[in-house]
Amino acid sequence: MSHSTTGPTGSAAPGGPPPADASVAEIEADIASTRARLTESVDVLVDKVNVKARAQEKVEQTKEQAKETLDQVKTKGQDVLGQARRASRPVQLAIASVPVTVIALLIAKAVRGRRS
Repeated sequence: MSHSTTGPTGSAAPGGPPPADASVAEIEADIASTRARLTESVDVLVDKVNVKARAQEKVEQTKEQAKETLDQVKTKGQDVLGQARRASRPVQLAIASVPVTVIALLIAKAVRGRRS
């Protein structure tokens, strides 16, 4: 079973060796092309196996997500605190008015007691 590495025009198939009758320039071009493909493949593999770089990228992503979440929580907390403060004003006034009312009643009772 023979396996041809030439394309339909007699030139080398991509990734295969140049034909036996190739010129020096064609062979050198094939070598340069092969080097470029190998360099690209090695770079891709290095990126995939560089665990430290992948981990650092994940750390940076997680930090960014945490900062965004913290900002959202701070904003929500400030909103809730503002609402609580606004809602507590009537309660604060009611609490403050109780001693004033008691004192006023005691004074009124004392004044009535002196008149009798």
